[in-house]
Amino acid sequence: MAGSLWIVWTIIGIIGGFMVGRLVPRVRSTAFSVCVGICGALLGGWLLLLIGSTATMQAVSLATAAVGCALFLWIMCLASPKSGDDSDGI
Repeated sequence: MAGSLWIVWTIIGIIGGFMVGRLVPRVRSTAFSVCVGICGALLGGWLLLLIGSTATMQAVSLATAAVGCALFLWIMCLASPKSGDDSDGI
């Protein structure tokens, strides 16, 4: 399963990014949310497997991928301007 874990991490990122893109009004682009979610999930899952690649660590890496995805998406939401805020100083 170690060879196909990145596919599962990617799916976790796609699901998380799509949910944030559709449910959070501050996010303007669902596609960007999906890309950020995939990056967070891949990085989160990969970082845990650096420690070791036992069956237990592979299962825990799925949870770490979800946490990484959530963390990256949370940071993206904090950095995004409000969608209705067009204050350009005029």
